[in-house]
Amino acid sequence: MKKQLLFLLTIILSFNCYSQITFEKGYFIDDSNQKTNCLIKNIDWQDNPTEFEYKLSENSKSKKANIKSIKEFGIDNISKYVRSIVNIDRSSEMLDDLTNDRNPEFKEEELFLKVFIG
Repeated sequence: MKKQLLFLLTIILSFNCYSQITFEKGYFIDDSNQKTNCLIKNIDWQDNPTEFEYKLSENSKSKKANIKSIKEFGIDNISKYVRSIVNIDRSSEMLDDLTNDRNPEFKEEELFLKVFIG
């Protein structure tokens, strides 16, 4: 009886924990300012993405686009990312690896920055 209850509980919890990454309605703008409506794979980026996966239609094959050829991309009413060149401090978080210089050590990088939609 205990094994059956444990099995049932495991099944119920696994259904609750399941989440699916889906392609959602969005767009991207390339370097020639051409806007393309498409479906973008929403993986809810925690860091700044450097590429994304998209489909031109529900039944088409997925393709990848990267920061070198795309100015901006977005998922309708969810998120928007704009390519920008920024100075960013990539200092170590490990205390032993820090230098004695108090000033940040900026490095120029090209990133997709998330634009907050209000």
